[in-house]
Amino acid sequence: MSLVLALLLTTAHAEVVDRIIAVVNGHLVTWSDLDEQMRFEALENRRALKDLGEAERRSAFEHLVQNRMLRDQMQGTAPATDSEIDARIGELRAAWLVADDAKWSATLTGYGLSMAELRWLVQEQLEILKFMEFRVRPLVRVSRAEVEDYYAQVLAPQVKAQGQTPETVGAVESKIRELLTEQKMNQEMEKWLDTLRTQSRVQVLWDAVR
Repeated sequence: MSLVLALLLTTAHAEVVDRIIAVVNGHLVTWSDLDEQMRFEALENRRALKDLGEAERRSAFEHLVQNRMLRDQMQGTAPATDSEIDARIGELRAAWLVADDAKWSATLTGYGLSMAELRWLVQEQLEILKFMEFRVRPLVRVSRAEVEDYYAQVLAPQVKAQGQTPETVGAVESKIRELLTEQKMNQEMEKWLDTLRTQSRVQVLWDAVR
């Protein structure tokens, strides 16, 4: 076999194994990136790999694109600590009801993930969530009037419909404020991400994720 042919075969094999499927602001997104993201999200949601389809592939791809865009914005401003990573992995493990280390290791192997890969994926997830909260929370305000309106129109009627007597608005104000804050933050995040997407250069190179 000639050297040129060998190089061509090696290149062709590499393209199949780790095909570039998108370019986001100059950052490459490969098939292996997407495969890893899908496996991670399946592990999180306790979904069998054999049950993953087009919807899961597209969702994982959108998350990858979003993560690449956000990484450009973050500039290392929200590092996750080892204890935060450990805590999140502990939550994932608890959801699987796996107390035995060997069984947990086997679960990860079944999803094609090493512990090092899981730690990196969790770290990225936490850092992005922390950054988004840092970026969006200052924009959110919940007024007393909004709390009272939610109490009168949503919470109290729901409680009464169950045949119970609702607590006073003062007793549940902090919970309502927390709920409304989370709702507003989600709305602000969606608006900001939409704006960020329009400002970003995203070139999709694989029709299966369009």
